Amino acid sequence: MRDLIEKVLKKNLSVSFANENGFAIIRIMKEGETVASCSVGVDFRASVEDSLQSLLMELERKGV
Repeated sequence: MRDLIEKVLKKNLSVSFANENGFAIIRIMKEGETVASCSVGVDFRASVEDSLQSLLMELERKGV
């Protein structure tokens, strides 16, 4: 997961992990605005890396 976070930071983006209304949320932000986000499954540890990878791939396709 460290590699994925470093990849986000190299793109001048930031990543945050939050728990909102009982749901784990990953957000990738640029200049304080969310550019991609998703909720993570019940087992946070098992799905966070896959979710973060998916968000990064989505942003790369969009050219962010």
